[in-house]
Amino acid sequence: MTKWKSLIFLLGGLFIILLIVHAAGAGDVIEEVRQADPLMFGLALVCQSAAVLMWSVRWKILLKPFHSVALKNSLLGILVGLFFNNITPIARAGGEPFRAYFIERKEGVDFEDAFATVAIDRILDSFPFMIIIAFSLAYFIIILDISAQMIVVLFLAFLFNLILLSLVLYFSFSLKAAKKLMFSLFRIFAKFSKRLKRYESQVEKAVEQYHSAIRTLSSQERDLAVSLSISFVFWLLAVLRNYLVVLALGYQVDFMVIVVVQMVGTLAGILPIFPGGLGSIDGVMVFLYLSFDFPAPLAVTASLLDRFISFWITTAVCGVCVFLERGFLQD
Repeated sequence: MTKWKSLIFLLGGLFIILLIVHAAGAGDVIEEVRQADPLMFGLALVCQSAAVLMWSVRWKILLKPFHSVALKNSLLGILVGLFFNNITPIARAGGEPFRAYFIERKEGVDFEDAFATVAIDRILDSFPFMIIIAFSLAYFIIILDISAQMIVVLFLAFLFNLILLSLVLYFSFSLKAAKKLMFSLFRIFAKFSKRLKRYESQVEKAVEQYHSAIRTLSSQERDLAVSLSISFVFWLLAVLRNYLVVLALGYQVDFMVIVVVQMVGTLAGILPIFPGGLGSIDGVMVFLYLSFDFPAPLAVTASLLDRFISFWITTAVCGVCVFLERGFLQD
C-alpha cells in the first residue's frame, strides 16, 4: 500500500508540473529548452556534482570521531539518502535513516552515532540558510525596490527555518525532552501493536546513545567549523547551478534573485506534500521567478531544467547506486 501511495503522490506532482507547463504554453517552453546553451547546462551539472561531493566530504568529517570512513562510502551514503529523500513526501528528511543504516552496515558505525551525525549535518545546513535568507532580505530592502509580498515571503522563510532549527536543537541537546517525545510517539504506535512494548528499554537506550553522540560531536569545534564552511560552499554551488541554468536560457538576472528562488524553493520541499517536493518546489520556483518579472515560459523552463538536474538526474544516479548496494537493505 505504501508503494501505491508513493506512486499516487508522484503522479500528483507530475500532474501539477504538466498544468504549469500548459499554463505557460507547452510550445513556448519546448522552444526555450531547444535554444538552451548546452555548455552552461553542462556547467550546471558540474555544480550539482560538486555540491554532492562536498556534502559527502562534510559527512565524512562529522563521522570521524566515531570511525574513519572511506570517502567512497560517505558519498554512497549521501546518494542512498538522496534517493529515499526523493521518493518520500518529506524532501531532505525521508532518506536520513537509510543513510545512517547504510553507513552502519558498510563501516560498522553504530546507528545512533551515525544518525547523530546526520542530525548535525542538517543543523549545519540550516545556519547558512538562515544567514543567506537574512542577507537577501536586507539586500532587497536596501538595494532593490521589491514588493511587500516578497518581503513577507523571505521573512516567513527565515522564521520557518528558525523554528525548525530551534526544535531540532532543543530535542538534540535536551535528553529529558527527547525521551518525552520518543515515549509519547512510542505509546501512540504501541496502541496498534502490543509487540512494540518489549522494545521500550531499547528505545530509551538508543535515545541516550544518540545524545551522547551529539555531545561528542559538539565538542569537535575545529571539525564543526570546517563543516560549517563546507555548508556555505554547498549552498553557493546549489545557487550557482540555478544561475547557470538561467544563463543557459539567455536571460540576464541579478544573482541575488536566484539566491532567493533557490533558498525559498528548497524550503518548500520540506513540506510533506509530494515525493522529493515534486510539484511543490517547481510551483514555488515558478511563482518566485514570475514575482521577479520573468516571462512565463522562461520561468517554467528555468524551473524545469534546474529540477531536471537536481531531482531527475540525481534521483536516477542515486537509484543506480541503491540498486548496486541493495545488499545493505537485505541484511
